[in-house]
Amino acid sequence: MTVIRASTLGTCRGVQRALAIVEQTLAEHPGEPVYTLGPLIHNPRVVEEYRRRGVVPVGSLSDVERGIVVIRAHGIGPDERRQCGREGVTCVDATCPDVLRVQELVRDRAARGDGVVIVGDPSHVEVRGIRGYAPASVVVSTEAEAESVAVAEPCIAVGQTTFPRDRYLRIAAILRRRIPGLEVHETSCPATERRQQSLVELARKVEAIVVVGGKESANTRWLHQVAVATGRPAWHVEGADDLPPDIGRFRTVGVSAGASTPEIIIAEVEAALAAR
Repeated sequence: MTVIRASTLGTCRGVQRALAIVEQTLAEHPGEPVYTLGPLIHNPRVVEEYRRRGVVPVGSLSDVERGIVVIRAHGIGPDERRQCGREGVTCVDATCPDVLRVQELVRDRAARGDGVVIVGDPSHVEVRGIRGYAPASVVVSTEAEAESVAVAEPCIAVGQTTFPRDRYLRIAAILRRRIPGLEVHETSCPATERRQQSLVELARKVEAIVVVGGKESANTRWLHQVAVATGRPAWHVEGADDLPPDIGRFRTVGVSAGASTPEIIIAEVEAALAAR
């Protein structure tokens, strides 16, 4: 079997930055309790490895009596951010700079009284954090929802940074048609777009595709959807153990990976494929 990897895949700069901040925190505060507000990244293996090193995910700041809490790349809302100043708890901010820019834009425009439309998954932690800066905002995730949403002008539209850019643009076009004065802001993560484009290019060279990443990773799930849309057989796996037993029937297999997937896991999947 020939294994070909996508030209762009794996951890994005926001994830790399968050991992580096955790490493720095561990080095600078040996013996101190270290927590992450939710899983640091959507990769269970990485989260478990950090847990063994003493980095424990918690669901809320109220779960921490004392210690250091790392805010993950997805960011948090203003209510949680205010809690970071309480006695005994030190917060280290690993929010992705791209997410911070969206939060600041939404905060400033909502303070002016403008309407805000957020395009993305309403249950995603990034969207919940952004919405905290504009409680009256509405969240739209499909074209059908865009056709029926009502927002007073003036208003802006922003997108979850990892939301597929083509879907964001389609939804934004519907919103702009229905709300003539709408300001649409380009908030898509460039790495997400490059990862998806390289996967489409990869599909032209292979018979099947494997997308590597955590099952809870939204951007990995969307990447798998892109793979399926190419018409090639495609699988979403967390690691080499998840590969389908009959994948050896293909002569060429492409490999891509989500933004929370470290190189070591990608390499293990590639090695397992090559061995078949």
